[in-house]
Amino acid sequence: MSDLRPLWPTRRHALFAGLAWLWTPSGWVSANAASAPNSTPWAVRAVPADEPMRQLHAGGPSGLLGTGASGSLWALSLNGQAPRRIADGIDTRTPIATGHGRIAARMADGGLWVREETGGGGRVRISPSASLSVHAGLLVLPLAVLAVVTASARPADLLGHRLARFEPDPAGRWREVARSTDPVLPDARPVQVDLDGRGDGGHIAVLAGPDGSRYDHGVLGDAVEATRVLWLERHGLEALRELSLPPPHVFEDIAPRPVVLSAAQGGRGLLTVRSGPEGGQLALVTADPAQPRGLRLAALGDTVGGYHRWLAPTTDGRHLAAVHTPHIGGVLHVYQLDGEQLTRRRLQGDVSTHRIGTREIDLSAWLQGLLMLPSQDGRQLRLLNPAAAWIEWTAVALPGRAILTAALPDAAALAVLLDGGQVVLVGSPAR
Repeated sequence: MSDLRPLWPTRRHALFAGLAWLWTPSGWVSANAASAPNSTPWAVRAVPADEPMRQLHAGGPSGLLGTGASGSLWALSLNGQAPRRIADGIDTRTPIATGHGRIAARMADGGLWVREETGGGGRVRISPSASLSVHAGLLVLPLAVLAVVTASARPADLLGHRLARFEPDPAGRWREVARSTDPVLPDARPVQVDLDGRGDGGHIAVLAGPDGSRYDHGVLGDAVEATRVLWLERHGLEALRELSLPPPHVFEDIAPRPVVLSAAQGGRGLLTVRSGPEGGQLALVTADPAQPRGLRLAALGDTVGGYHRWLAPTTDGRHLAAVHTPHIGGVLHVYQLDGEQLTRRRLQGDVSTHRIGTREIDLSAWLQGLLMLPSQDGRQLRLLNPAAAWIEWTAVALPGRAILTAALPDAAALAVLLDGGQVVLVGSPAR
C-alpha cells in the first residue's frame, strides 16, 4: 500500500475526502479510470478546501473560485496549496462572475459585491440596496456589471424582475444606472453576443417574458419559463431586437448559448430549447434580416418525443450538440444546420449534463479539443473527440457524483464539484 496517498494534503481536509487515489507521474489517478483508446491516464487530484463547496467558477486570483457552504468565497489552489478566503456573506445559490479584472457575486442579503483585482489591490465595494435576484447570472463588462434585480415588493411576482446595469460612481460605489423595461426570467443568465455583426463587442441576450402557466414542467428549478428572447443595448438596456413565442410554446432554458455560423447563415446565433405539447427541441435564434428589430427562429430540430421531454444543449461555439432526456437514460446527439432544419445524429447513451430541478443546465465542458460530459450517474467523465468521428477517447472515474464543472483551459484541466462538496481537478495528459 506504499503507493497510496491521502486525498487531501492535511488531516483537517479529511472530512471532505472521497476515495483513495493512485499516484502516477501524471498526478493523482483513479484506480479504475479507463484509458483506451488513449493509453495515458487522465490525472485526477483533489483541490484543498476548508469546507464543502456550493459554487465553482473559473477565474479570480488563483484561477478557480468556490463559494463554501458557510457563504465564504475562496480562491482555490490548482497546485495543492491551502485555499485563501477572500469574502464572507456570499449567496451560495447564485453563480459567481468574473471578467475585466473583477469578481462579482450576490450577497446573501441580495446586495451586489464587487472586488477589483487590477489597479485596486483587491478593493471591495458592496451595494447593499441592489436587490439582486437569487439564482440569476451576473455578467461583468469592461465598465459595468449586469444583474437581474427584483423590481417588485412581492418576490413571487413573475413580472417583477428586470436586467440592470451597475457602474462605479466617482467614489467607487457601484450604482444602478440603467434598467430594462421588459421583465426577464427571475433566474435569467444574460450573455453578450454580436448578433448583427457590428464588431462592437456585442450586446446582451437574455431570456424574458416569464410565464408560469404555459408549460408546467419545472425541470429547471421552477415552473416559470421564458416566452421571449431580448437583445438589449448593453449601456441603456433598450431592446434592439426581440422574438416572442406564441402559445403554447416556451423557451425551456435560462441561458442562451452564443454560436458562430457562416456568413450565409447569419454569422452569429443563439442555441436554446423550444418546448411545447410535443416536448423539447433544439432551436437556433438569429437576427432577422427582414426585420431590423426582430429575431427569428432560424432552425429547429425534431422534438425529443413527448410532452415534458427535454434536452440539454451544449456547444463550444461551433459544434452543436444536446443530451436528450438527460434525467432518464440520457443520449448524446450531435446536430448539423441544414437550411431551416437542425438534423441530428445519435452518438452515445448513458450520459447526463443536468440534474433534474437544478439550474446548472450544462455539466459538460469543451477542453483540449474534447467534449467532456458526465455519465448518467455522474460518477464518470466521458471524453469524446469530435475530430475523430466523436469516438470516446477515454472515461475517468470520479470519487462522487459531478454536480458542477468549470473548464480551466490555461491549466488544461476541468474542475469538478462533487455532491459531497469536494472539488477535484481532471487534468489532460500530454498528447
